[in-house]
Amino acid sequence: MVNPDVFPIFFQLGTYAVFALIAYFAESGRAFEWRSPKELKWVVLDTFLIVYLYGVFRFREGLTKQEYGEKKETNEEPLLPKENAAGIIRNAERTAGNAGEQLPNFLLSMYMYAMVRPFTAAVIGLIELALMAAYPFLFGYDAKKLGPGLSLSTIPRYMLNEYMAMASIMALFGFVKNSA
Repeated sequence: MVNPDVFPIFFQLGTYAVFALIAYFAESGRAFEWRSPKELKWVVLDTFLIVYLYGVFRFREGLTKQEYGEKKETNEEPLLPKENAAGIIRNAERTAGNAGEQLPNFLLSMYMYAMVRPFTAAVIGLIELALMAAYPFLFGYDAKKLGPGLSLSTIPRYMLNEYMAMASIMALFGFVKNSA
């Protein structure tokens, strides 16, 4: 029997090895070098948009707790039925929580990868933004179970972050195939 704590570690190491192999060929001839502000303009725009979206998610979380929380100071009727308040609160909390969990890794890997391929990093940033925006819709509003399509948002985001990080490290240390 395999220790359940060991499997995720080896799985993660395996994914990094696969991404390193892909980066070896895909980033051939690329170098990790400082880029000009002009080259990074789309990455900066992605940064603003994704941090803004994270702020929207946090704001939504606060408003949802205020609207559906136990302590209500107003007699106004909520916009959605109170019966599903737990599911709505859970959706808002996990949406903001997941964004907060992935945001530091994403920003670091995107900026590192922008030193290798600035425009590609910006395109990946837009994909990440779209996947992050889809999270609350894919999470669902059930208090007890996750939405069936949730992994369509989370898994690609983890993979994009891991690839950008591995490709950056491979280029930084010169472990990419030489373009000969």
